[in-house]
Amino acid sequence: MEQRELSFEETREKALRLLEFRSHSERELALKLKRAGARAEHIEAVLEYLRQYGLVDDAAYAKRAAADLKNLKKFGKRRIRAELKNRGIASELAEEALAELEDEEAKALLPLVEKKLAGNFARKNVEKCIRYFAYRGYGYDDIKACIEQIKGEEAWDIT
Repeated sequence: MEQRELSFEETREKALRLLEFRSHSERELALKLKRAGARAEHIEAVLEYLRQYGLVDDAAYAKRAAADLKNLKKFGKRRIRAELKNRGIASELAEEALAELEDEEAKALLPLVEKKLAGNFARKNVEKCIRYFAYRGYGYDDIKACIEQIKGEEAWDIT
């Protein structure tokens, strides 16, 4: 089935409908419009229109997305950087967004590791915990430091 080409007005309306539901990066929006049948020149014109009215702003989008990924999904900086790249955010904008996040990644990681381990320091469980948090973008050294700190507290916890 051949898809018909969208006019400029239809492309703009489609973009506005997409933005009603959630914010998008310019690249995400352009890909969705292209899949819908919009021509490249219409897509660029619509993106320029949306930029003028502040409806598409990759810098603001990157900051919001980075904060959401950190606070809601509990991702580390490496994973956040990769997610932003996948969404079409330029690396300098991603770095600016990451710089605004608190640099105390290990401080946020400690209660997460403590909950994941739940006092079980068996080798298999510790390795599983390390893989779990490494996948979420935390540094190996930070994860190990948290585990060692928790082990140290457990040794002194006489209750």
